[in-house]
Amino acid sequence: MKEARRALAAVVLPDGIYAIGGYDGRQYLATVEKFDLNRQEWVYVKSMNTARCTLSAVASSDCQYIYVLGGYNGKALNLVERYSVMSNTWELMPPMNVKRFMHQSVTLLRSDL
Repeated sequence: MKEARRALAAVVLPDGIYAIGGYDGRQYLATVEKFDLNRQEWVYVKSMNTARCTLSAVASSDCQYIYVLGGYNGKALNLVERYSVMSNTWELMPPMNVKRFMHQSVTLLRSDL
C-alpha cells in the first residue's frame, strides 16, 4: 500500500481490494486505497468524510457500494458512510443508535426476496 495503516477495514469487490481508514501511528486516517486488479497496483480513491480506525465495512450485495460503520478517532463513533464505487463519492447515512468500535459487520443475503 502507499500508506502504512493498522486497525483498518478491508473490503473485496470485483474491481479490487479496498483498504479503508485506520491509524498510521500518529493520526487517524480518512484515506482509502484500492488494489486495482487491472493495473496491479495500489491507487487512492476518494477519502471518507471522517478519519477513523477500528471501524467495520461491508459491500452491498450488488457490489455498487461500501458501507463503513462506527470506528474510533479519540472517541467512539456511531457514524455511517456509504461509498459509491461508480461515482467515487462518499455520503453520510443515518447514524447508528449505538456508538461502536472494534466490531465486525456482515452482509446477509435473503433468499425470500
